[in-house]
Order: sequence, then C-alpha cells, then structure tokens
Amino acid sequence: MSFDSERLSHAYVTDDSFANTLAMAVVCNARDAARPCNRCSHCDKASRQIHPDIIVIDKDKIMEIDKDTGEKKAKLIISVDIIRWIKKDAYVVPNDSNQKAYIVKDADTMNASAQNAFLKMLEEPPSHAVFILSLDNPAALLRTVRSRCVEIMTKRDTEYDANALAMADDSDDDSELNELVDEFISTLSDDNVKLIKYMFRLEKIDRPTFSAFLVLARKRVILSLRECFGEDSYVAQKKLVLAESVLLKAGDMLNLNVNGGHVAGFICASLIEMGKDFD
Repeated sequence: MSFDSERLSHAYVTDDSFANTLAMAVVCNARDAARPCNRCSHCDKASRQIHPDIIVIDKDKIMEIDKDTGEKKAKLIISVDIIRWIKKDAYVVPNDSNQKAYIVKDADTMNASAQNAFLKMLEEPPSHAVFILSLDNPAALLRTVRSRCVEIMTKRDTEYDANALAMADDSDDDSELNELVDEFISTLSDDNVKLIKYMFRLEKIDRPTFSAFLVLARKRVILSLRECFGEDSYVAQKKLVLAESVLLKAGDMLNLNVNGGHVAGFICASLIEMGKDFD
C-alpha cells in the first residue's frame, strides 16, 4: 500500500505489521510519486530502523521504579506522562525529513487520562507530526480518539471463520455474493430507505454466506479506501473508514453466534447513525 505524496493523514490506527510502512511513508521525500518510494535515503534509513525522525514509543522498553520493591520494571500501560512527552517532543522540528512519525506501540493499553491527553494533541497537532497508534484492539480506544484517526487494520481477517475466508476468496465464481457486496457499497452513498430495504435482504441469507459477505465487503471497502487516498474527498474517505469499522464489529458479533438478523440490524443502525455526521 502506498500514499499520495500530499494526502497523508495526521493520525492513524493500525497494527504492528503496517506501522513501519506508514512511518516510512511519512519521512519519504518523494514528491511526485507514491510514498514510500523505497528508493530515497529516508526510506533506506527507515527500513534499517535508524531514521531520526521516526520515534517509536514502546512501553516494554520504558522502565519505572516499583514503589514496593524499589526495582526497575517495564511499564504496563501507556500513561499520560508518556503522551505529554510525545506532545512536547512533537513540536521540535524534524532532523532530516520534512515530517516526523511517532509510532505508539500497544496503544490499546493507554489509560483514560492518556487517551484524553492524546485527544487534545490530535485537535491541534503540529503540522510536521504524524501519529501512528499500533495496536491489536481498536475498540479499546475512546470513540473520540478513534474518529480522528484513519484506521487501517491488516491482520484482523484471521479472526474470521476459515470457511468464510474460503468463500470470499472464491467470490469470482459466486455471482450472488458479489451482487450482495456491490449493493452494499452502493448503499454507502444512497438514502436510508434503500439501506433498510437492503438489510431486510441481508438478514435472510444463511450464516456461511453472511460470514463470507462480511469478509469480502470489508476487503472491498479497504480497497476503495486505498484508492481514495489520492482524492480530495475527505467525506468519502471518512465514510469508508467508518464502514470498515462497522463490518469488523459485525464479523466479531457473528463469530459470537449473534443472530444474523441482529447483526444486519446493527449494520443498518450504525450506517444510518454514521450518515448523520455527513448531513
């Protein structure tokens, strides 16, 4: 995945497997090509993890003194003190690149105070800083924090049923599944009446097809989001980010044996609520 040279967001939620690529895109000096270019000196330094403008915050490497024993131990959470340090450091101009990237590992361990401090930083971020929250569970973040970040999770598909993944991979031969997904994508820009009618159809399909639909629809949304990064439509990008989050939660619900009708209702209600933000 690459990014238009002028279309990077100021904050991302992603997993470990993609955090470094994002950071590389931030410091890359390509201006007329997709980033990261994997050719410039900045990309080279980033790939060797020696770029001075990529700052990795790893709680496992931050030591604190145990009040009871007096011994040093690794921090268990990302605390407000760490976020305050990031905020202070973020206003220092970059060393080599035009931008700085902060990778906050295990960001889902941020306590409430840390998340609120991070939210304030996101509201008025330095123009040269990009914040990358690397985590396994985006749901652990406050909704206000999550809504201000572009969310790109690359590993969560492994949580879906193996049969659902197989059906989604064979979707070229399944016209009904492709039709379901195509219609879902179109509902993201249509009125609520069409969305409600579509959900009545969705709740009638069998469970294996529903699982495969969620996998394929989420892949299609992520693909659309990637294609959207070079465009001017912030609204289109935001709708796709929120739709991907809804599909991910719906997949988790189905895996917990929630009734398919209830899952369809959740998707419908979430997308209608999402649409209110863009009216």
